[in-house]
Amino acid sequence: MMQKKQYGMTMISWVIVISLVAIQAVAAMRIVPVYMNYYSVKKIMEEVKADSTSRGAAPKQLEAAINKRLNINGIYDLQKNPDAFSFQKTQEGMNITLYYEARGPIYGNLEFVATFEHEIDIPAK
Repeated sequence: MMQKKQYGMTMISWVIVISLVAIQAVAAMRIVPVYMNYYSVKKIMEEVKADSTSRGAAPKQLEAAINKRLNINGIYDLQKNPDAFSFQKTQEGMNITLYYEARGPIYGNLEFVATFEHEIDIPAK
């Protein structure tokens, strides 16, 4: 008599697979919003660059325009961080650089650190 081969995964295999998927899902739920905020800020910077009133504007005016858009989009962390945006006058106009780190917990004492940087050049009139 031939024995029938068993196909499929055992209960222990299913528990291991489900726990690995759950760990990755929790990590993704913590990290994905940070990246979504970065892409929103990047879009805001591109909008400021495309705005015709930004051409030839002073750094304070550009900072106010960026902060207004950050406030509209509900991104308050960068408004509290005065070092996130740096404005540098160039021969062609104004260079705005965004640089910041986002930190957050994943599990217990395990944390993530994400570093973001984006640069735009706003031409003079």
